[in-house]
Amino acid sequence: MREAHVQHRERLRWAGLAVVAALGLVAAALISTRTGAGRWLDDAVRDWVLNELPGSFRRPLSDIARPLVIVALAPVVVVLALLAFVRRSWRRAIAGVVVPAAATLLALEVRVQDVFGIGDDAFPSNHAAAGLGLLVGVAIVWPRRVTRRGLGALAAAGFGVGLGNVSWYAHLPRDVVGSVLLVVCVTALVLAVLGGDSPNLADDVTAARASAKAADDPRPTGPRPEASDGAVPSELQEPTERQTRA
Repeated sequence: MREAHVQHRERLRWAGLAVVAALGLVAAALISTRTGAGRWLDDAVRDWVLNELPGSFRRPLSDIARPLVIVALAPVVVVLALLAFVRRSWRRAIAGVVVPAAATLLALEVRVQDVFGIGDDAFPSNHAAAGLGLLVGVAIVWPRRVTRRGLGALAAAGFGVGLGNVSWYAHLPRDVVGSVLLVVCVTALVLAVLGGDSPNLADDVTAARASAKAADDPRPTGPRPEASDGAVPSELQEPTERQTRA
């Protein structure tokens, strides 16, 4: 009963995060296009990226972030999802595939329909949504629980994907911000529906690691031997006065 209550609470937290991210997406679209401060900030960030970073760095970063990351990560996510499914971790398998696919399709739909009335077809960036969604998918289907270093590496890769979509005139910063919020929204919504107590839904991974840790623990697991009646073993008793004099 307690476990069900905890899972219900976690689902509500993910659902709340999805709502916050959706509201943030709407706010980012409206502020960046319909307010002077939002347009100024968007232009300032774009100009800094295009003018301060060398072209020899910006062009390769764009090539990596837009086609190469997607081409490289998509089969990785599919293979890891299949392995997770074989291990009967179907929630992780489904979530790892659904997050990048849904984020990419939603980004394309929002752009085509011009949901926010921006008047262009670049918000949010579907390339950024695909790359960021695939990074999230890797974290979900990874066969081990993601460590802090792993999260740091994923965050750095995500920043590179976002920067690469701006570095060679493909998108404005607002398009990437919209993609980030869209991916967060989709991820939180998927986890709220599927449940799980961690971002990578690693129930089976947690159990396996706990078993491995117990197997590697050299300390005895049985009851500790104790002397009867609270007596202290003779070899640990202090010498008596007679023994000292002798």
